[in-house]
Amino acid sequence: MSQQFVFWLSMLIPGSGHLALRRMREALFGFSILALEILVFIQFTLPNFRLLAVEQPNGKITIGAERFVDDSFLIMVGSTVGAMMILVFFALHYAFARDAKDVKRQIDESGFTITFTEKVRGLSHEIVPNLITAPKFILLFVFALLPAIVSIVVAFTNFKRPVLPPAFLIEWKGFTNFERLFTNERTAAAFQETLSWTLTWTFCASALTIVLGTVLAVVANNKHIRGKKFFRTVYILPWAVPAFLTILVFQLFFSKVGGMNTMVIPFFTGNEYDVSTAIGFFLNADYAKITIILIQAWLGFPYVFILVTGVLQTIPDDLYEASAIDGGNAWTNFFDITLPLILISVAPVFITQFTFNFNNVTIVYMLGEATVQTVGSIYKPLDTISSLGFRLMMDAKYNEAAVYTLITSTVVGAVVLYSWLKAGAFKNEEVM
Repeated sequence: MSQQFVFWLSMLIPGSGHLALRRMREALFGFSILALEILVFIQFTLPNFRLLAVEQPNGKITIGAERFVDDSFLIMVGSTVGAMMILVFFALHYAFARDAKDVKRQIDESGFTITFTEKVRGLSHEIVPNLITAPKFILLFVFALLPAIVSIVVAFTNFKRPVLPPAFLIEWKGFTNFERLFTNERTAAAFQETLSWTLTWTFCASALTIVLGTVLAVVANNKHIRGKKFFRTVYILPWAVPAFLTILVFQLFFSKVGGMNTMVIPFFTGNEYDVSTAIGFFLNADYAKITIILIQAWLGFPYVFILVTGVLQTIPDDLYEASAIDGGNAWTNFFDITLPLILISVAPVFITQFTFNFNNVTIVYMLGEATVQTVGSIYKPLDTISSLGFRLMMDAKYNEAAVYTLITSTVVGAVVLYSWLKAGAFKNEEVM
């Protein structure tokens, strides 16, 4: 009996490999897992899978068989949970197979193995940490992973008002929802415009936030600056105020009767305020886009300021002293010493600024309501991919919202994965 035979035997039936090796306790535990797996599959997983795709007499494929009886959404969620449980049981099969293979290898090499009691004692020190972290993973699955998977599934259905279960059965539509973004001329043009603005908004808002926060941190950390504690306190005040209050204040400030038109502009131009000639910062699409980028920079720079300030405290003065001996100045010190060390230490956090702004719905949704939508336009001028998905969800167009959510998740995930792999922070942990 080879090690591979024991491995594949346990992969098929957990505990069977241990039974063949006369490890009765492990075998009994494996058979208990198998019994639980069969029970869950028969009582929960199989009933949901059987109703996941039902062909109706008219040829349509629906989730559920009968209206007012089968809730398509619950079946969809149950099937997703069932699929995840199958993966969990597969992982348990693999764990038993690896353990059985190790037991066989120990028998072949030394003639004796570690007993079940010794294994339990060896794992006892991991029980408390696992019990502490288990609720976290359960909540992560319930509130993050499960909704994400269900939203992907919804993108391939017709789930929207008035198709709301259980009064109606959700139908599978395949890639129809995605095809509309490229085949429908009006929708395709609006989508391309929204995607272009989303990328512009993400890059400009993030870059301005990072640059502003970094420059202010470097200036406030300069040894020639007096009152550092005062400036550091003042710079984090925008972060201390709730964001939605700040957004509402700026919305009023940039209105036609707000402070920008009534006080700031007359002060610099010398002209008296006139409501007929006042600038409508949210009435003009271009002005609104510039304004929202500046507001987001104001909201976001305190976080970057605090982050960079912490990094600057860790840079030893010896580096600057050595640079002074070599003829360095403030300009070369910043680009050759300060900036590289900042980027090495906090590059992943800077990346999160881009992902945050790409997913940022609050400011876009709140200020977007103040903008004027062009006649005949599908979307509002400030709508991004993320805010559009949120707006469609609020309108009960769940399948269309899921399409935009899937696009957002794909873009953000790809950018984050590539950037984190290329960032030097994980290769230079000694400077963190």
